[in-house]
Amino acid sequence: MLFVEVWACFGGYGGRAEMMLPMFDGLVETTHFDHEMAELADRHYSRRTIGARQFLYSGRKLVLRNAEGTILFGWMYPDPTMRMDGQDGYNCAIFRNESKRLASEIIIEAEGFCFRKWGHGRCYTYIDPDKVRGRPPGNCFYHAGYKFVHETKGGKHLLAKPYIGEVS
Repeated sequence: MLFVEVWACFGGYGGRAEMMLPMFDGLVETTHFDHEMAELADRHYSRRTIGARQFLYSGRKLVLRNAEGTILFGWMYPDPTMRMDGQDGYNCAIFRNESKRLASEIIIEAEGFCFRKWGHGRCYTYIDPDKVRGRPPGNCFYHAGYKFVHETKGGKHLLAKPYIGEVS
């Protein structure tokens, strides 16, 4: 991850250097109450309540963003006994990319955060083909190594990325 420090000098002769703004080229961890990310979440098709402070449901979660505020990535690690869909692993519950970075690269970077926090495991996401521009729907996930699992009764595409040791 690239770390850039912006320095400014104040006071002319005898002035001092101060770090003004740390910037990261990659993702950083934040919370599901991050105001800037709540605004980004408001522009995501899965957003249930526009304007709400919290943008991910209850449970174990990992929320990532970039310094610029143009990337939001939210992992949920639900208790498999509580899942009504029978899925197990880490669920990409929200992903919004308004940056110029390749979405597939962001997904792979986000997986690294997830694995460092909870260990290696299966990653999955649901894509609504009527709400995304990419073709095939979820194209960036395919480029990150995800495979089509099935279409849900509601028409969403379940995509998953097996981990080493799992039969795909």
